[in-house]
Amino acid sequence: MSLHVIVAGGGIGGLALAQGLRRHGVRTTVLERDASSHVRGQGYRLRMDEHGGAALRTLLPDDLYALYLATSNRPYMPRGAAFDHQLNELMRHGRPDRPFDPDLSHTAVNRMTLRQILLAGLGDAVRFGSEVTGYTEDPEGVRVRLADGGEITGDLLVGADGINSAVRALKLPGDDHIVDTGMRCIYGRLPFDEKNLSWIPEELFGGSSPVMGPDRTTLACGVFQPRRPTEEAAADLAPYADLDPVAPYVKWTLVAPAESYPVPEAEFWTASPEQLHAWAVERTRDWHPLLHRLVTEAEPWATFPLSIRVVRPSPAWAPGRVTLLGDSVHATTPVGGVGANTALRDAALLSGLLAQADRGERSATGAVAEYETQLRDYGYAAVRGSLVGAHRIFRTPALETLIKGAVA
Repeated sequence: MSLHVIVAGGGIGGLALAQGLRRHGVRTTVLERDASSHVRGQGYRLRMDEHGGAALRTLLPDDLYALYLATSNRPYMPRGAAFDHQLNELMRHGRPDRPFDPDLSHTAVNRMTLRQILLAGLGDAVRFGSEVTGYTEDPEGVRVRLADGGEITGDLLVGADGINSAVRALKLPGDDHIVDTGMRCIYGRLPFDEKNLSWIPEELFGGSSPVMGPDRTTLACGVFQPRRPTEEAAADLAPYADLDPVAPYVKWTLVAPAESYPVPEAEFWTASPEQLHAWAVERTRDWHPLLHRLVTEAEPWATFPLSIRVVRPSPAWAPGRVTLLGDSVHATTPVGGVGANTALRDAALLSGLLAQADRGERSATGAVAEYETQLRDYGYAAVRGSLVGAHRIFRTPALETLIKGAVA
């Protein structure tokens, strides 16, 4: 049997799946609606846990996996602490003297760098400017319709097109699955150079450390400091990978209820990066001087907004030739950084099962059925865990009803 797998969405999850299928020799086409990989920002620091790291080891060829390691932070054992807005410690988890275990260690990557590594070597298998608008499924395969009027046929379609997935909307019409927590984020970035190294609080190194301020405002901070410069590592380990240079930085995320910002919702989303930065500066004015300085001295132009939404766990549906991956099926809150790691776990699981189908060891729909059964276990657990963490850190009453329904 020779499968052709179509992937809707060229984000981290979709590209990881394409790399895994390519490694198994399964024909893959990735359809990405953006005109190129540089159309819009990809965010900043991304925590990689043991599940994400293990998945990448399975999905990537050896040279790209080595490049991922070289362009990530030095590994550390998971630990963390939470502080109030005056940098008084509120809680701590994980022993600082815990023995190092490489199989359980965490690291951090720059999101754009990881995406560029996942793009390396895929070539024409990724079709930019190709937006999926519909599909027709039958016992023999899937016909996928594109916004430009074109069509492409394959044996399977994987919706890896994010929380607003067009594929999910068609597969599960009327499914009220997106839950808005009511929290809005402002993301910022401060260059991490020798001058800043001298004053940035030591507590912010390692994992992402939440600072729980007044009025349900939270500042989450984390350092990105790769082991090797990205361009140097690519030239040495995988010259065909096209990586942009990325200097070390501190990422911060200011999280607060939507109604607490000084403008109506619509104006929040149309605000300039400079205005968003100014609001973050004002919001932290009475905080510890080092925290306020961290926000104030960030690059205003690099500031952007984001909402915190999740995908509500859904009852099982009948498996077929169309399935879902990543945020389209189990979008989480940013607490714990589990979203991307769970998407990578999806990609590793699904690529392995589809490789078995490609070899004739099981049917394609049987592979999808097994994938979806396992996904509902660990994927929905990730959603529930992130909701509990968000409730504790963001102190959002709007989550209480959802937590009771999702966690019970």
